[in-house]
Amino acid sequence: MAEAGDDGRKGVKGGNDVQYFDSDFSFEEHAADCSAQCEKSSGDGDGCPSTSPSAVLTEDDNDLLPQSQSKFWDAFHSNHSAGNFYKPRRYLTKSFPCIMQYFEKCTTDDASRGEDDPELLHKTNGDDRILLEIGCGSGSSCTPIMKQCSEVECSGDGVVILACDSSPVAVETTRRFIEKMKEKESDEKPLCNILFGVFVADPSLSEEESTVSFLQGVKSAYEQLASNGSNDLEYDGSGILDRGIAGIVLMVFVLSAVTPSRAGRFLEQVYQTTKPGGKVCFRDYGVYDLPMLRFNPTAACKSTTSDDPIFVRGEGTIARFFSVETTRELFESAGFTTVELRYCTVFNHNRKTGQKLKRVFVHGVFEKPI
Repeated sequence: MAEAGDDGRKGVKGGNDVQYFDSDFSFEEHAADCSAQCEKSSGDGDGCPSTSPSAVLTEDDNDLLPQSQSKFWDAFHSNHSAGNFYKPRRYLTKSFPCIMQYFEKCTTDDASRGEDDPELLHKTNGDDRILLEIGCGSGSSCTPIMKQCSEVECSGDGVVILACDSSPVAVETTRRFIEKMKEKESDEKPLCNILFGVFVADPSLSEEESTVSFLQGVKSAYEQLASNGSNDLEYDGSGILDRGIAGIVLMVFVLSAVTPSRAGRFLEQVYQTTKPGGKVCFRDYGVYDLPMLRFNPTAACKSTTSDDPIFVRGEGTIARFFSVETTRELFESAGFTTVELRYCTVFNHNRKTGQKLKRVFVHGVFEKPI
């Protein structure tokens, strides 16, 4: 489990703000064109990556253990230890307004109705406001969020960002990157009392493969921040194992790196870690995304639990491409309710060739019921 590719999101500057676009072309028309092209290619004997397990199969996804995937991601991040392989995902707070709404200062009116408003309950009940990123990779998601938090009026103390990854090398890369950023930012603009912790954890591990649950691992990371002696964090661990800990969970290009046979357990542990009323912000590869169409059919892997396409990259890591139907089923089976779910279609412009490359992603926001 680790950070996957950049999503090709494009931005256009307008005044002091940046506008982002995620509906550049029709997904339905694109899917129909791709299906027709695949049928033609199959008829010509050229082969085509399939959206079903009828593609050429090399191995079963049960053989792709998290421990081996972690080693592959270790090797990847060791080769890109500078931490700049992926561009900072500055669009995240635009795509998911609930992130900054969670961190920004509540108005007097909001605070007064916090006890009666489920939407505000998890940020006005006196708890620390905790964002948890799963699959932090090199820090390209949590870094811009921390910077944007420093540019708004955060409400007092207790703003916590926790990040985890199954790859120890990725965790160390993120830690180093954040420390450098803090050193640079401290003289220019303080990071708004933001407390940050990064640690190794993998929600896809079974009980036999891990000594502690994922929630217990997150709780331990939270406790470690509190034990560092910060005056900004008033730690109260009571009830965490019953009600969860994170008000916002960020999952950006991470579930695609989890084998389908383990995705259910992964999301069950995410559900346990999320506070009632908390939200999961999800972005990942969609079916008919450009990398899927470029895979050699012999890289296809049989899934024991899903018809979504899954492929094994040359370095051994996996890539899964989601439909909105499968995404909804996965999250709702884990107990979440669907708030937002759609395909994002984005043109990537290749400046050298002048080509407009079609990227497809699945965007979703899911909430844990109160």
